[in-house]
Amino acid sequence: MRRFHAFTLIELLVVLAVIALLVGILLPALANARVVAKNAACLANLRSLEQAHQVYVTDNDSWMIGTSHGNSWIETLRAYDPTLLLRSPVDTSPHFEGGTPILGQFRETSYAINRYVAPDYINGVGQIHQVPSTSATIHFLVKVFEKPGNPNDTAPLADHAHPDLWDFPPGLGAIFASDEVQINAHGGDLEDNAALAPYGFLDGHAATLPFGETYTDASINQFNPAVAR
Repeated sequence: MRRFHAFTLIELLVVLAVIALLVGILLPALANARVVAKNAACLANLRSLEQAHQVYVTDNDSWMIGTSHGNSWIETLRAYDPTLLLRSPVDTSPHFEGGTPILGQFRETSYAINRYVAPDYINGVGQIHQVPSTSATIHFLVKVFEKPGNPNDTAPLADHAHPDLWDFPPGLGAIFASDEVQINAHGGDLEDNAALAPYGFLDGHAATLPFGETYTDASINQFNPAVAR
């Protein structure tokens, strides 16, 4: 006759403990993998925007795309690449259509232009050949998700950021920048120089960087093409 061996209570508890241990090890790893995947997709979005912009520049005698306090560049660049994804997978803003409007308007994109490189900004650079280092000059960035303290603040809707205003008074760049840029979109604490966010550069590449590497003060500033190196 066959003899069947059943689990003892101790053996069952050991198996359950092993399973719980494996779950405890794997869940954080899976969560981290999801974060990494979302960050990578966000960078891919920025690279696509920059590639479409490079074609636009070629077609427009070296002139870069402008802003108009709205989302003027969206449909223009989509004409070059209809597959552009304008909402970052890391964007948790409540202001997209279906959420909470700001003064009757919805957020259309996660991304904004650095106005230093917009031809409609009087102190900006209009043509790409006027930029000394395109590989060091930030073009597109992730704009702030929301402004809880002021529901009528339109920064989450803006199509450009104002890095030329972040150094008054000096030393508070991360605090001023976080009013209009989600400087911790890829990790870290808002208003912290170590906060991580993705940036698209005029040469077409994109990178996740600590805010402190992109901006320290008016003289160390990857937004201003006059000093970006």
